[in-house]
Amino acid sequence: MNLRCLFVMTMLAVFAGCTSDQFTGSDADAHLANGEKPISFGYNLRAVTRAESTGDAAAAALTNQYIIYGEKDESDGSAPAAGHLVMQNYQVNYTANTAYTTASNTENWEYVGYQHTGAYLSHITPSLSGTQTIKYWDYSAANYVFTAVSAWPNDITSGDVAITKLTSGATRYDKGYAITVTDNASLGKIFLADRQEILKSAGTDRSASNAYGGNVTMHFRRLLAQVRAAVYETIPGYDISSIRFYVDNGSGEQTAAAEVSATPAFGAVCPNISPTGYAGTLTVTYNGSGTHLNQPRVSASGTAATNLLLGTNMNGISTSNLLATSASAPTFDQDLGAFTDVMPQTDDSHDMLLKVDYTLYNEVTHETIQVRGATAVVPSLYLQWQPNFKYTYLFKISDESNGQTGTGTNPAGLYPITFDALEVVSEEGQAEYITTVPDPTDPSITTFGVAPDDTYNAGLNQYTAGSDIYVTVMDGGSVAALTLGTNINVYEATTTDAVDFPINEESVAASVAAHLADPSADTQVNTSLLNTDATIHFTALPQVVTSVPAEDGTAKTVTAALKLTGVKATTPTTALVIEYIKAPDKKAYKVINVITN
Repeated sequence: MNLRCLFVMTMLAVFAGCTSDQFTGSDADAHLANGEKPISFGYNLRAVTRAESTGDAAAAALTNQYIIYGEKDESDGSAPAAGHLVMQNYQVNYTANTAYTTASNTENWEYVGYQHTGAYLSHITPSLSGTQTIKYWDYSAANYVFTAVSAWPNDITSGDVAITKLTSGATRYDKGYAITVTDNASLGKIFLADRQEILKSAGTDRSASNAYGGNVTMHFRRLLAQVRAAVYETIPGYDISSIRFYVDNGSGEQTAAAEVSATPAFGAVCPNISPTGYAGTLTVTYNGSGTHLNQPRVSASGTAATNLLLGTNMNGISTSNLLATSASAPTFDQDLGAFTDVMPQTDDSHDMLLKVDYTLYNEVTHETIQVRGATAVVPSLYLQWQPNFKYTYLFKISDESNGQTGTGTNPAGLYPITFDALEVVSEEGQAEYITTVPDPTDPSITTFGVAPDDTYNAGLNQYTAGSDIYVTVMDGGSVAALTLGTNINVYEATTTDAVDFPINEESVAASVAAHLADPSADTQVNTSLLNTDATIHFTALPQVVTSVPAEDGTAKTVTAALKLTGVKATTPTTALVIEYIKAPDKKAYKVINVITN
């Protein structure tokens, strides 16, 4: 079973036999209720592929239990008013082959009769000390709200996981959980459910999903996120026969003590705490807006800019095991592209700072060139990892390297390095963030696209026609303010020969410079300004915005981002180009390709 499974728990209302005087709510509601309806629990497991499974294997993922909290007529502010609390951290347990043996059990899950006792009780807050009783739908209530969490029972009884339900908050979306863990806790066995609100106004058809008396669906998400890194190279005439990543805090060359040397790995300064040995408090709240309303958000106490070490597979590159040369089949940090568990960081504000040494190798002449100190930055905007999501960062090493060859104070050899940073989110969709860093003193342009169906693309340096593309610029360690036509421009680039005169950052820079000097200049790659033309490549004029969408459906506030609306497909002889002007003599470019659906 894939570790980043999305779990689905369903709460089913039993259509029990009824009598004329057994109902809740007003007389009018009695006709809707048609008798008392016990709340019972069922469970499905939905994997990454969206295929569903049920039964013992599915229940085992949640270690056969979870804790659910329910109230009716919920509002912002304080804890539930008297009479509004429905389930005060009820424990629900799975036992095979027990469905329909009681009115409260339709899918092998039972809550009636259990007690929170001893060590278990002391680590669940608030918790009932008595026996859990059966619960019925109340048709006089305007809404029901359910939240749930699951952790390894042994961790709870031992005190390695303590769960506190947050019963009050500025808004109802703040009423999540505080989960305190020791360094012995099994974080990979903690799952968080989406907040589920059932409105009576939405209907009382018991055959409908998420309606009073009907099925209530809860989605469980694995607490941890997962990350991996991959690298490939496109240097003509040379292969990369060794590669070594180490940390750089952004202040220049580091001492040996600051480098990752004891355990060679993909290393970077990244704002994350390893789940292994983590101790602290995880605060869970819920999205209060966006397309992923009610999805859990997690902040971890103690999160700071620390070294992120992933797998060691890249450091095994040698003359007999060369670095990959294709974006579609890159060299991953771990064998078979395995992921590494990381803490979620939904409100991260630190950049990822990367530093790498590598060796250029010619298989014919066996010539080697040592390149050291090449750098790249991935903005914090694209490091806000969500629970249960997977992220892939792809870096391309081209013949433009800002690394230094030789030793001492030699200037940077070759040409400025180019890194492409790709982030793929495989949860509700996929996100592609491509970052080009032409030189450590130059700005970094990042682009990403949201496809027409509101899912995220993953096209390996390509975007889908109809997408909205957002452009942000990192300059001097922060997101740059943008003014269209002043320091940010959009061009169309064309070429008559895509093989011998391809459209890339260098050919575009030369074309723009030539046309500025002489507008009638004849160049192999030509450029035309699109700032005020929405007909060729867009469905609306380019505009600068201060909010960009996130993979979890929320919006990220930024200093500025350029939005290209409804991009149209490009061809091998055309492309879109972003130009950022830091100074008249220092400009950065990013080429964008768009494919058809």
